Amino acid sequence: MKKHLIVLILKILETCSDEKNPLTQIQITNMILDKYPCDRKTVGRNIKFLKDMGYPIVKTPTGFYMDNQMFSREEIDFVLESVKKSSTEKFDTNDLCQKLSSSLRRYYKT
Repeated sequence: MKKHLIVLILKILETCSDEKNPLTQIQITNMILDKYPCDRKTVGRNIKFLKDMGYPIVKTPTGFYMDNQMFSREEIDFVLESVKKSSTEKFDTNDLCQKLSSSLRRYYKT
């Protein structure tokens, strides 16, 4: 089950953190507690293990974040604005923007 915890921590860092929104060990612990019993020190050891394995996890004075987001916030906003401004009869651009926004913002907290 320890492997399960490592995967949970990795997924949380990948989907819920970025340079502007680092997460503390306590925040990560609280996100995990309903799925897996752990404490702040256990989260810290697992973050260290992931860093040692080569994952680009950055430690800041306010927490940790994964430094390999596929899109920046600005790029997400650009894509959404571009889709909004385009017109096509093949599909509803407002519906497409809602789908894109939901998908992208779920993985990149913006």
